Amino acid sequence: MFKKLKFEIYPNSPLVEVIFEIRFLGEPVIACRRDVFFDLIRTDYSNLLVPQTKKGGFIALEPYRFEKRDRSAGIMLAVNRFSYYCRKYSGFVAFKKEVLKLIRKFKQAYPKINTLSRIGFRYVNIIPFTREDSVVPLDRFLNIRFQMPITITGKYSNISLGFIAKTNKGSITTRIETLKATDQSGEAILLDLDYAKEEGLSMKNINKYLDESHNYSRQLFEDLITDSYRMFLRGETI
Repeated sequence: MFKKLKFEIYPNSPLVEVIFEIRFLGEPVIACRRDVFFDLIRTDYSNLLVPQTKKGGFIALEPYRFEKRDRSAGIMLAVNRFSYYCRKYSGFVAFKKEVLKLIRKFKQAYPKINTLSRIGFRYVNIIPFTREDSVVPLDRFLNIRFQMPITITGKYSNISLGFIAKTNKGSITTRIETLKATDQSGEAILLDLDYAKEEGLSMKNINKYLDESHNYSRQLFEDLITDSYRMFLRGETI
């Protein structure tokens, strides 16, 4: 559906993190050969972060993290999942290239893992805003309309909204929420898009899953933002 779409790269992009994840049935070999995988990636991902024990949790299901020294990107690895996250996103072409490179190293370390139970692609956006008459100016940024009773004026002091929509053999979870900076210096709108697919998956089709999940998520982002906010993202307005 979206195979031939091309999307521009915005100079003022609100993206703070992009994540691609694969899940599979739990395999003890992940822990047994973790050092083999680390040897394959340690040149670029040399910072090792081990999981903390959580009360009532299962330590084997908590991921080890392998991060770049500047923390701009990293890998999470647990007995049932592998993911790559990027905090300095320079476009899908570069992101996809890195994911495919890391997947090849993953397959080199774990050649018997071929069947997947889930793939996910997540776009996390933070959109700063200034209140107008103590109200969140949502319609300046997003094309969101709530069907509310007339007793609700449509002037929102805070927003926390989430919904899951079905896609072709998958789903996409959308979260829209107002946030305050920890130092109280400002506020922002969280726009979190999380695409998932769980049917008929295999390692050999990772390239296809990347394109499909990115295109769907990016198209949803384009449909959600307003034209005036898009101009800002392009650097065309102040």
